[in-house]
Amino acid sequence: MKGKWHRFIVVLIVALALPGSSLSAAEKPVTAAELAMYKGPDRQQILEEGAKKEGQLTFYTSGTIEQSVGPMVDAFKKKYPFINIDIWRAGTNALTPRIVEEFKAGKSIFDNVEGTQSNMMVMQKLGIIQPFYSPNLTQMEKDAITPAADGGAYTVVFRASGIGIGYNTKLINKSQLPKTYPDLLDPKWKGKMAIAGSSTGTNWLGVISDIYGEEFLKRLSQQDIVVHMISGFALLNMMINGEFAFSPTIFDAQVIAAKKKGIQIDWMPLEPVHANVGQIALAKDVHHPHAALLFADFHLSKEGAEIVKSRGYGHLRKDVTSLMQPYKKYFASESVDDLKKNQELFNRYLLKK
Repeated sequence: MKGKWHRFIVVLIVALALPGSSLSAAEKPVTAAELAMYKGPDRQQILEEGAKKEGQLTFYTSGTIEQSVGPMVDAFKKKYPFINIDIWRAGTNALTPRIVEEFKAGKSIFDNVEGTQSNMMVMQKLGIIQPFYSPNLTQMEKDAITPAADGGAYTVVFRASGIGIGYNTKLINKSQLPKTYPDLLDPKWKGKMAIAGSSTGTNWLGVISDIYGEEFLKRLSQQDIVVHMISGFALLNMMINGEFAFSPTIFDAQVIAAKKKGIQIDWMPLEPVHANVGQIALAKDVHHPHAALLFADFHLSKEGAEIVKSRGYGHLRKDVTSLMQPYKKYFASESVDDLKKNQELFNRYLLKK
């Protein structure tokens, strides 16, 4: 009798563990939050089946379409042709306010968002994004992950670039350029420097403020710097067209991509270099969670890292080498208050006119 009960219990345990049993079903994710953190062995199957039913996702990004966003989206759609992607792109200064406004109105639209430190700190503080899990997290550098409970992440860095001096090699020689931040104070550069008025410029100024202090900013403000209220990428195109010789607010990744096309420009660091990162996150009010998680996974995958690398960016995946120059990096803007401070300093000293 004892043997029969033993066999019955063993059979019952095995049956309950099989797919389709009541125990297994109870462990399946029900809510979007549960799905976002689901780690079961059938996770990929669940995501693909769900994404086929959803058929789409909405992606908000501050990345450049041609260089970074487009190649990643095209590769993802090739892998998952049943998912259509609606992209809305804007610079950080326009993207964040739109997201915050939609969220406060209870009308959040996006499923995934890609942004820099500036975007993500605001969204995490306001509860606009939610923790998610990806099997790729184990392959990411520790510094790439903004950790959440239970092994999840609020945001993960999947591309990186540095803000430094971009210059038109037809107009100026490298030996003539400033080599340090104090070199920017040389009278010969008065009225000859152009910088981006977007978050690229405020992040750059934040490094200078943190290292050299406000007295340095006062002296820098006397250099009659020309501020263009555009992105660093748009400023790069102006430099390529010969409108000015150099700018200290140019991304190395964008210069690398332009040089591959035979354009006569180059880049050099002013150390420490502000490390600008692209991070992927999942909306708390996600509408297409299965597709959104597949999209996040792809950004963090080895395939995604190779795409990032091919476009001139650095990345923080352990098993893919980087093409970026070695330089001393600086990760500024540790809080929303820091961002506000940098913007105020930028307005005070560089937009004073």
